[in-house]
Amino acid sequence: MNNFLSVLVESGWVTLIGLFIVFLGLIILVLCIFAMNALFQERKSKKAEPESVPAPAPAPAPVPTAPAPVVEEGIAPETVCAIAAAIAAMDGSNKSLVIRSIHRASAWKRVARNEQVYRF
Repeated sequence: MNNFLSVLVESGWVTLIGLFIVFLGLIILVLCIFAMNALFQERKSKKAEPESVPAPAPAPAPVPTAPAPVVEEGIAPETVCAIAAAIAAMDGSNKSLVIRSIHRASAWKRVARNEQVYRF
């Protein structure tokens, strides 16, 4: 019984020392991050101080006109419009998109795509 008790006490000390070392390491890591943050904030403020005169805004660039997309024979203009709207909806940003060409995919490409997409 005495041997069991000494093993239990020793394992308790090992556990406490281990937890202490882990939390001490975490505290040191947090302090290092705070120090780096303060250092970088100081550098940003030093760089921002000399620049007190605002630069004139550049003139807006002219918007280039996009060429009409090259569409394969047999594809209706409504289909081209639907494809363009779907691409714009999936993109989600306000940047302008240019569709250069629209053509039908061969049957082999369609089968390969379906095999990869609907595999499971």
